[in-house]
Amino acid sequence: MNDPTDNPPPWRLLLATDMTARCDRPLDRAKQLALEWRADLTVLVVQEGPSTPEEVSAWLDGGNTGHAFAPAARAELAEEFAGTGLLPALQVLDGDVTDGILGAAATFTDALVVIGASTHAPVQEIILGSTAARLAQALAHPLLVVRQRTRGSYGRILVANDFSAASRRALDTAIRLFPGRPVTLVHVLEERADAAPVLPADAMREVQEKSERFLERCPLALAERGRIRIAAGHGLVTEALTRHVVEERIGLVVLGVHRQSAVARVFIGSKSEDLMQQLPCDVLLVRALEGSDDGGDDG
Repeated sequence: MNDPTDNPPPWRLLLATDMTARCDRPLDRAKQLALEWRADLTVLVVQEGPSTPEEVSAWLDGGNTGHAFAPAARAELAEEFAGTGLLPALQVLDGDVTDGILGAAATFTDALVVIGASTHAPVQEIILGSTAARLAQALAHPLLVVRQRTRGSYGRILVANDFSAASRRALDTAIRLFPGRPVTLVHVLEERADAAPVLPADAMREVQEKSERFLERCPLALAERGRIRIAAGHGLVTEALTRHVVEERIGLVVLGVHRQSAVARVFIGSKSEDLMQQLPCDVLLVRALEGSDDGGDDG
């Protein structure tokens, strides 16, 4: 990570969408990133069944429902990207959404996968929760979950730090994808919800020292280290990070995802999944590399 040009952003983005109005936000973000990075964009639509009269008719006739959907989708994308110099590729698949996304992503050596949040339920929530959780565990590529409207490039970025290999890869990814942006590296000391509002000075010093040692193990250039600010929070992880997001007007939170067995996910859950569903901004999930030490390192 000595020079950002040595580690360029992904050369392809894969946007998983159903091309409805509720997916406008991830589409806008994917377009913004593709133009910023000069990357190719593939729009993936995975259909689990026919949803329009034309698709129902095609399905009843034993045809591929994608054939009825694709022409209208291509025309819509051409209109959406007119004048940008970018025309995304369209891929329409039938079957399970998660399997379709994983299969399409596996064909790319270097990519960012983009999905979105929705208001399908009575209260605003990510309806792709289970899909995103599976993707975060199985994808080799970073996964961007878009919640907010796109108002230009991401500004301030927050990287959650538990001193693990997953956090190191999250920081590396944030530095690589968004050169020049200020990064807040936050470690949260988990305490009760009714913990004192001010973190004791000795605890803050300990977090600072551990964070400095963590950064020493990251191959950062001097300019990159200069834009990283160390911060600490305490209390419940989700609430502490949310405070940082709101107070510092963070546009993107980057989370390292620890590999877990299915049994572990059932019984102890996943902080990354909880944060993905509750943080008020976009979230980038970065899975730890195979064979890396994912245990938190206290330095």
